[in-house]
Amino acid sequence: MTMSSSQSLYKQMGLGAGSPVAPCHLLLVFLGAGFLAFTVFVVHPNEFRIQSFFSGGCSRPGTDTAAVAAPHAATTVATQAPAPEDDVRLLIGIQTIPSKYERRHLLRTVYSLQVQEQPSLAGSVDVRFVFCNVTSPVDAVLVALEIMRYGDIIVLDCAENMDNGKTYTFFSTVARAFNGTSAGAGGRPRYDYVMKADDDTYLRLPALVASLRGAAREDAYYGLQMPCDRENFYPFPPFMSGMGYALSWDLVRWVAAAEVSRRDRDGPEDMWTGRWLNLAGKAKNRYDNAPRMYNYKGASPDSCFRHGFVPDTIAVHMLKDDARWAETLTYFNATVGLPRSGLYHLPPPARP
Repeated sequence: MTMSSSQSLYKQMGLGAGSPVAPCHLLLVFLGAGFLAFTVFVVHPNEFRIQSFFSGGCSRPGTDTAAVAAPHAATTVATQAPAPEDDVRLLIGIQTIPSKYERRHLLRTVYSLQVQEQPSLAGSVDVRFVFCNVTSPVDAVLVALEIMRYGDIIVLDCAENMDNGKTYTFFSTVARAFNGTSAGAGGRPRYDYVMKADDDTYLRLPALVASLRGAAREDAYYGLQMPCDRENFYPFPPFMSGMGYALSWDLVRWVAAAEVSRRDRDGPEDMWTGRWLNLAGKAKNRYDNAPRMYNYKGASPDSCFRHGFVPDTIAVHMLKDDARWAETLTYFNATVGLPRSGLYHLPPPARP
């Protein structure tokens, strides 16, 4: 820079003769800015992760493996303790539809609070919301915002359905997306199990992971086995209830590649998954979690798949409305960690 240009810049900044701003004032400004930068990036770096606070994985699931694998932002906490290298790794795909924004918000809150209480879950459980192609222009915009903020949605390449191949498409999509192995895991798959779950199922993640730790990691089929009452369900073959069942990774890959599952996918999805495995002689290791997985009882009579709450619950199904969710969450003390404050006044939860 020449001397004349320096003087011109000096004048443009209002620092010429007669200016009320002296060079010493500028020096104080620069010193203050430097001190602020030192405080933010050196003394307290963890409290100022602005980018990570606003971004929850902006890639588009379904088009990029990294997008599907992106951490569930709502279940990521700054103080999370990594899970042991050999601990269970579980992908939970909650099947829902694009328009159910309130339900996804509830489930994100419920599961993120469980992770907050047990941070090691963040290293072993990934929760994703799964639906087929978004066809509504309104949903396309709002779902895109969810993906940008949370990065926890998988959009399958299929027409939205319940029992016409959505579960098959989910398993086959996941098998392709995670066909490799985890870095530094000795050739181990990214996930040991993949679970399909309903959006009216409440999963207690610590109990679920603890239960899976004792299960085989190959040829394994985990859930609530049906029929549990031959009088009501005979002659259906054994299968795991669609409320939430898990397959070991080798079975997920088998479902994606097998002719029987590709060809015969139209029918009640949970029964048909069991049918594929039964016809092929697969899933030698089956884990029936009755009575820890069950339907909400309400006013209905007890049965082998429906009863009142039990303390060691893994999953409660048929939570079709907010009242049932509130009753269930109250029983399991989901709000016990609410801090005291003069800024809100809430009635105590009514015990079920």
